[in-house]
Amino acid sequence: MEAVLTDNVWKQIAIRARLAKRRLVAVAYVTSERHLKLRRNDVLICDASDNAVKTGQTSARLLQSLSRRCVEIRSRPDLHAKAAVFGRLALIGSSNLSASSENDLTELSLLTDRGQIVAQIRAFIYGLRETSERIDDAFLQRILKLKVNPPKLGPKRKGKGTRFGNKTWLVNVRELAEGRYPKERDFVEQAEKKACSLVVDSDSTVSHIRWVGKSTFRSKALPGDRVIQISTSLTGKRKTVIAPCTIVWRQDKDNWTRFYYEEPENCQRLTWAQFQKKAKTHGLSGISRGRELNSREVLAHEMLWA
Repeated sequence: MEAVLTDNVWKQIAIRARLAKRRLVAVAYVTSERHLKLRRNDVLICDASDNAVKTGQTSARLLQSLSRRCVEIRSRPDLHAKAAVFGRLALIGSSNLSASSENDLTELSLLTDRGQIVAQIRAFIYGLRETSERIDDAFLQRILKLKVNPPKLGPKRKGKGTRFGNKTWLVNVRELAEGRYPKERDFVEQAEKKACSLVVDSDSTVSHIRWVGKSTFRSKALPGDRVIQISTSLTGKRKTVIAPCTIVWRQDKDNWTRFYYEEPENCQRLTWAQFQKKAKTHGLSGISRGRELNSREVLAHEMLWA
């Protein structure tokens, strides 16, 4: 499983973090940990230098509270990384443990359960642990006496950051006849121009899926999600499966939604029989449609289309 998270990253991973037996966290600045709730035997490495405390970037009061909970706290003045390990999950990104990261800043982080990455992040944090200073009672008493003069902050973020998806969907679609829904033509032309401006590869084309009714796919699919289409021909006699394509734009109207996706020049297509055979080879038995794939299925599909 790999997911790219934005904005209030800590809130999004709070449940997973709390379920882990131990949390290893290395972030530069710490003023809030309300979504993590660090506890006994957890490890926190941060910048607790005099300058970080005086400027309000790290809270001595919060470190004192964590120490009382028997969290192992260490200081590394040159620390700028933001990484954490929660059991079999690793988080790598831009977020400090702070109210500004939660509420004001536009953040970006990668959450992954890829074993090699998790092991490397764990080794990185343990390496920091060996080369950082233990924050004991004497250290705390000294920094608690420092006068805090936080700098004036710039304007806060206006509104919410851009939301995008990290899911993979398997959906059943049907070809549309040319000229179907003529009243929607202007909407489609406008959206296609927007979608084309978001396509990375100049050799790719933009296509779309029209969706109606109430479904999880229609309500939750976002730009950034990937979609695998089981496409039925107009006659209903031919069924083709289209390799994963990335949704680049979503267009909502009262009674329909269109998802515009980037289709690479060499986008693979399989007959239904070919797809079923390959799916079985990769352990994808009992295929159902119109749903989000779980992490195991996503990995299997990546191998299937490789």
